[in-house]
Amino acid sequence: MQEREDGITHSKWQALRKPETVAQSETNILAALEEHGNRVTWPRRTIAATLSRRSDSFSVEDIAAETPRLGRATVYRTIRLLVKVGILCKTVLPSGSPRYSLDDALHHHHHLVCVSCGRIDEFRHPAVERVIRAMRHEFARELTGHRLDLYHCCDACQAGEQGVDARMHGHDLW
Repeated sequence: MQEREDGITHSKWQALRKPETVAQSETNILAALEEHGNRVTWPRRTIAATLSRRSDSFSVEDIAAETPRLGRATVYRTIRLLVKVGILCKTVLPSGSPRYSLDDALHHHHHLVCVSCGRIDEFRHPAVERVIRAMRHEFARELTGHRLDLYHCCDACQAGEQGVDARMHGHDLW
């Protein structure tokens, strides 16, 4: 098994990755809304139920398609609100398209984003955390937050199971 520059083998790296998203129950999603002073309306219940059944990343359009009785503006506003209250993570693909995933607010994490299919995996890595602690020390002030999204081509896309858009992997993208 090949070892990476940082001394971590592929199997250890896979173990640091978490499943693509975390499960959130409809009740937890609605409770988070209420805790932040938001009303629990029928459209918000519908979207919470839809999200609680998801196990992958998604676009607002995906949710709108799954909730045809709701207006698109309602879906967009609700998704934006769920990001604000910390239920959803918003990740922007290199193409500029936003993708969302349920947030694991209990555990600090970063994202691996497939530039081909949009899959979002969460990961933790001790080296990243050491760098963040070092930066906090370097700046001599408390950091209020950070975000790290690493872009790659996932195993399924590398194996040719998805149609890989070659533009997404070129330097001209950035």
